[in-house]
Amino acid sequence: MSTPQPRVACSILFGFIIGTLSTISWILYVNHLVDTAQVPQTAEHWIETARTQAYGLCYDGCYDCLNVGSIEEACRMTTKTNVSGVICDASKMWTWADRYPIECLQAVGEIYKAEALERKKFWLRALYILTFLSAPLGLLAYSVADFAIYWLKQVNLPTLQNRRRRLLPGRRNSNSATPLLNAVTISILVLALSTPGAAYACMDYYPAYDQLFANADNTLYGVIHGWLSNCYDVTYSCGESCAPIGKGSGITSCSAVECTQPRPDKAPRDSVRAAVRHVVECGFRLVDVVPGVVDRRIANPRIEGKLWVKVAVNKFNGSEVVEEQVRCLYDMVEAPRW
Repeated sequence: MSTPQPRVACSILFGFIIGTLSTISWILYVNHLVDTAQVPQTAEHWIETARTQAYGLCYDGCYDCLNVGSIEEACRMTTKTNVSGVICDASKMWTWADRYPIECLQAVGEIYKAEALERKKFWLRALYILTFLSAPLGLLAYSVADFAIYWLKQVNLPTLQNRRRRLLPGRRNSNSATPLLNAVTISILVLALSTPGAAYACMDYYPAYDQLFANADNTLYGVIHGWLSNCYDVTYSCGESCAPIGKGSGITSCSAVECTQPRPDKAPRDSVRAAVRHVVECGFRLVDVVPGVVDRRIANPRIEGKLWVKVAVNKFNGSEVVEEQVRCLYDMVEAPRW
């Protein structure tokens, strides 16, 4: 078994030391970045974020958005706080005149801040991936050391030459084993699996649709607004693909090409008509016009999530208490319980 040449052994050792030191240094540097990470936004920024992204979305819903599930997530966010002596659950104070308590906005804002900080730390931790750069650094150090030793040999340092002759008498090996850095690329293929015929919410196939309603004396009135359609994917033959069989055979093999496109089978009008039954059961009648502005959404996120409509009225309270029919509209779909 041959013994490594001193030149090669010294170069490998130097490269290993440099690679190890660079690895440790980089890891310590990334640890420092993660441990000292901060988000630069002010407290006012996070209060406004809580007002708009949590309470505002939970109270007012979204403007004809596709992801209606985000409304329920916003409402759930308001339940994650525990402020002594203050109610922060939006589902319990959506009819209040003052439904944005500053203590709650601060507490929920701190949650958004913590989440933003955690996302920042996550991306900073991704810098650990660059630790593999210590390998090329080690190879560079190896090459530099190998060249330096070779150069010293060329300027006739007797001690080094004599030691080389004693270790390898009568042999001269000019081919040293140089370690190679193999770059390995890992590709992650994400396959989107869709179930044929599975229905999902879609938009822009049919126009939005509104149905007005009012109570018996027209003091409480509102609108059912629908904008989502029900779609499913349809697969159909859209041509064929042909390829030759063998070289110069003149024979081709063809196979059918399938394409998929969404097809709506339920319009916003249909969702509104389905919701009408619930509204009528609360003592309302359908009307063509209402006498005022309708701008107070019934803040049950399951109405959008289950019925795919938004229900709004002109007011919540009557004689200092919540209108019984407003409560009925809220309960037309079972509200989430966290």
